[in-house]
Amino acid sequence: PWNASLWISSDDSVRGGGSFSNLTITPTNAIFSGLLDSTTLGGAGFASQRTMGSLDWNLADWDGLLLSVSLSDGMKYTLTLKDVLPADDSASSLLYETNFTVPSGGAEAVQLPWTDFVATLRGTTQTGAKALDTSSVKRLSIMMRSYFGEQQGDFSLTLDSIAAYKSDANTAETRAASTPGELMRRIWGRIQSHF
Repeated sequence: PWNASLWISSDDSVRGGGSFSNLTITPTNAIFSGLLDSTTLGGAGFASQRTMGSLDWNLADWDGLLLSVSLSDGMKYTLTLKDVLPADDSASSLLYETNFTVPSGGAEAVQLPWTDFVATLRGTTQTGAKALDTSSVKRLSIMMRSYFGEQQGDFSLTLDSIAAYKSDANTAETRAASTPGELMRRIWGRIQSHF
């Protein structure tokens, strides 16, 4: 099951904004929800939930992350990863991000291949930055951004699980880690066993 003690909010309130987020854990899923303020910081509002400590995931043998979304509001979400943590946990540092959208009311499995993750710092793309080190993933976060007024107000996304996936080159099928010895220690949701 999901473990609420492993997550913490990281919202624009640290910069004086009015956005906030929650991660509500149920027996079968996690609901990322809150309020996005698009006015206080000149349209640069954000709300997120991130993991605490260092995950130390080695995902080098996998092709990306697979999100099992059971209910969406149709808004644009961002998933970010870090392979290095700053000495000061409150300081901004290089991260790798990709966006995804699931139609309102919809449910689907969302593949996020490593090649989709872009290096950014404070929301700005860092051209020439090193590639994400998938053998040393330290932190994961789920984020909602206002995109300078493009999005605002209440948001809600229900996730059943977050897993690593591998594409089978022979069958073009995708399988999520689901057996002992694969990534049972390194995933959340229904097939998670470490957290």
